[in-house]
Amino acid sequence: MDINRYKQISNSTRNLNLKIKTSIPVPQATDYKRGYIKRYFIQKVNDKGSPIYELNSTTFKSYKHKPHFTAVSLRWRIFGPARPHYDSKGNIIDKSVSESNRISIKLVAYEIPNLKLYLPNLLQFYKK
Repeated sequence: MDINRYKQISNSTRNLNLKIKTSIPVPQATDYKRGYIKRYFIQKVNDKGSPIYELNSTTFKSYKHKPHFTAVSLRWRIFGPARPHYDSKGNIIDKSVSESNRISIKLVAYEIPNLKLYLPNLLQFYKK
């Protein structure tokens, strides 16, 4: 390996040791009116067992295009029915909040497989 390539790799990995500032969302009244919030997560790309970090949207944008991280966002439902609603024929009208959040996690699980372990409470931030 030539020295210039080594320096390039060395410089790009040096920033990985920085402290990542995590951020837990605080839903507002407008979020509850809308029914959901966006949540943002990153994880080191080469280690599926590494910590998962939740970020705010601004910090997420700065990590989204870094090759050393996998970055995903998901829609997290915070308002709606606690149980599924069905019509008179037994067809589902509206999934429960927890089922909606389980599906959101499942949609990004191919990128961050252990996200379901990071988000065990599918009713986090839920309000009736």
